[in-house]
Amino acid sequence: MKKPRSDSKLLNLPEEQQAQLADILLSGMRYHDAKKFVETEFHITTSLASLSAFWDEVCTSALITRRQQAVTTADEIAAEVQKKPGQFDSATINAIKQKAFELSISPRSAPGEVKALFSLILKARDQDLKNKDIDIKLRRLEIVEKQSASARATLADGSLSQEQREQRMKQIFGL
Repeated sequence: MKKPRSDSKLLNLPEEQQAQLADILLSGMRYHDAKKFVETEFHITTSLASLSAFWDEVCTSALITRRQQAVTTADEIAAEVQKKPGQFDSATINAIKQKAFELSISPRSAPGEVKALFSLILKARDQDLKNKDIDIKLRRLEIVEKQSASARATLADGSLSQEQREQRMKQIFGL
């Protein structure tokens, strides 16, 4: 990083104020609004060109740092998912959602990385749906097994008449 010009008001701000200005610019505030903010909060008059230079000098590197952190976290999550592809937990999914959102609003994000994270989210949702479907099928199987056991017992019961067996079978199977 080169030394700021001695007359560069924004680049000579204290670090806290630079960070505050960088945050508002990175959040999407327009230069015209940022100019008013700087005048109101820092009591400094500035130009749009100075804000642009500040963006190039400070915000670009901050954006790259944020993006690298997001990518690193996403890579770590993806690696963990690859180790155990069938075991997404809600905290992991929430972290992936957050990183996908951060990358999707970042102007310099690679579309492939955003797509990869959204694909993981969709896979997790598909997995949840499959797990719910399996749970439903297991409950149905349990019901059928109970009905089958009751039906066998009814058929094996020699003390019942044919009419009683038929009534009992209708009760068992809900007919």
